[in-house]
Amino acid sequence: MKKNFIICLAVTLLAACEGPMGPAGRDGMDGLDGLTSEWYNILLDVTEWQLSGEKNQIGSYYYCLFTDIGALDEAMYQEGLVLCYYEYTDKYGDLVMTPLPHTVYDIAVNEGVDHPYAIHFSYDVTPGSILLKLTYSDFLTEWTPPHPCRFKLVLVY
Repeated sequence: MKKNFIICLAVTLLAACEGPMGPAGRDGMDGLDGLTSEWYNILLDVTEWQLSGEKNQIGSYYYCLFTDIGALDEAMYQEGLVLCYYEYTDKYGDLVMTPLPHTVYDIAVNEGVDHPYAIHFSYDVTPGSILLKLTYSDFLTEWTPPHPCRFKLVLVY
């Protein structure tokens, strides 16, 4: 047992010797001093949505454009992270937050007939602005958007 211990110790010591230093690696990118995040709460009423296209036209959707987001400049757009969440009350009565894009499935009842449909929420980002979009399945834009719609916009840079 003592002999095996001495052999293991000798192998460990010999294997742990440091050899010659290899070549230097490439310079890396400088790190950030720290991450910063900004949160914006957005509450949209039915009157704030604008219709793109004609009612029930293929490709029509509702949108709301925000251009007063100061931190969303060119540098933030190129190197930061923009997230948007849809907040709603689920069928259990809990307030939940889900990332966009998100699709809500529902059934409308008209004269006793069920009409299943979907609402798809998404967003587009450009330097200085964010465009929130709401698209109905089959482009049924004769329906007005649900109200109020709550969103959280998160900028990380």
